[in-house]
Amino acid sequence: MRITPSAVRAGVSIARKGRPLTGEGLRGSLASPLPRAAVETFLDVFATPSLTWDDLAKAREWTTLPIIVKGIVHPDDAARAVDAGLDGVWVSNHGGRQIDRSVPTVDVLPGIVDRVGGAVPVVFDSGVRSGSDAFVALALGASAVAIGRPYAYGLAVAGEVGVREVLRNIVAELDITLGLSGHTRIAEVGRDALRAV
Repeated sequence: MRITPSAVRAGVSIARKGRPLTGEGLRGSLASPLPRAAVETFLDVFATPSLTWDDLAKAREWTTLPIIVKGIVHPDDAARAVDAGLDGVWVSNHGGRQIDRSVPTVDVLPGIVDRVGGAVPVVFDSGVRSGSDAFVALALGASAVAIGRPYAYGLAVAGEVGVREVLRNIVAELDITLGLSGHTRIAEVGRDALRAV
């Protein structure tokens, strides 16, 4: 590893935050292999830079189970997923955690939906916090809308009951938004239900 000022700052930051893991202060955490091992484990699990589109083609050969590729933020990648025989695309910037200033998924959703042209379902997430957010994604052409952080907040506050309440509220907000926009069914909702501001 090349030692740079940035690497030193990152190491000190990890060591400071490593106290719950190591039970040590800054000096002990700097000497401990545990914080670094935690970062390396995270990278091993969530980062495989060697994966390519060919790997998805192999996965398609190995199973008849549906394969949906998550993290699509460009229409060309959506088309490539369809060409590879995948069963769906999941429009997501993973909560913006992967790169600062990542593209807002709601901005790219219409282009991806148009490019896929109904060949496969388009799942949408990132930034969905309410039923009205879900309404917008559905109006822009998403086949399904997933939520991320809200269920985790509900879980943190009240466990299973909190998750149930978060989901109940989002569905209720979607229902209210549907009615207030003059619609009675999700199938009626299209881009004409939205107005750019």
